[in-house]
Amino acid sequence: SGDQGVLLLCDRPRHALSDVLGPQASLVLAAQDALSGRWEGETNNGSTIVLDLTAKGTALTGTFSRNGQNSPLSEGKVSKGSFTFTVKINDQDEKISGELAGEEIKMWLDRQGPERAIVLKRVKRS
Repeated sequence: SGDQGVLLLCDRPRHALSDVLGPQASLVLAAQDALSGRWEGETNNGSTIVLDLTAKGTALTGTFSRNGQNSPLSEGKVSKGSFTFTVKINDQDEKISGELAGEEIKMWLDRQGPERAIVLKRVKRS
């Protein structure tokens, strides 16, 4: 009977990634696809924020821009519908966390907490 299980497994056409890696992989992959792209918004004091994000695996890379001053992301991670990264703001490393919600992301400085979150909207590709 053990041989039949192996034979059946080998006879199956391609496996869906979620069959092989489980439902958590599907959630991470969905978050990656949805998170990659350009996002824009404003801080509570009117600073323009632009994020250019690329998610691959559980890694998040890209650029954070505040009022036109760019800084690369470091230590970026994606997990299900949330993400974290570190970026330099005013010559200080700031840890940022966020959540994906459709065509918006909510993000905040870790030292301020989610109650001080700002919302960025996806920039549509033209």
